[in-house]
Amino acid sequence: MKRPIATALYWLAAITIALGAYGHGFMGVKPVRAAIVASNLPPETVRVIWMVWYFVSGCMLTFGLLLFWAWPDLESRASAALLIGVLYAITGVVCWLYSGHEPFWLLFLAQGVLVIGSTLALRQQPQVSG
Repeated sequence: MKRPIATALYWLAAITIALGAYGHGFMGVKPVRAAIVASNLPPETVRVIWMVWYFVSGCMLTFGLLLFWAWPDLESRASAALLIGVLYAITGVVCWLYSGHEPFWLLFLAQGVLVIGSTLALRQQPQVSG
């Protein structure tokens, strides 16, 4: 019974991490764009902000795809999933603290914990063939 729950949690995290690229790159960019337009930032600084912004979107998509890649063989590919989970969990905690406890960052913590917990659970339980 634990395997189906761990599987659902793993996929929930993998899909939401991958979809985070869309949220970041297409939706989250709107308030940032408005703030940049209203600022006096030099053009070279604005270019760096956009390069980093879309690099992060690419990272989110890559992390989600790596979780999809790791899925069929979590016994030998668990380290990739665990590294992503640890990065997300640490990012969630550090950004939550640094932002003055902005609840949004707890999403990263939750995704990281889901990846770590479900990966460890799935790695320990043999797959039941039917």
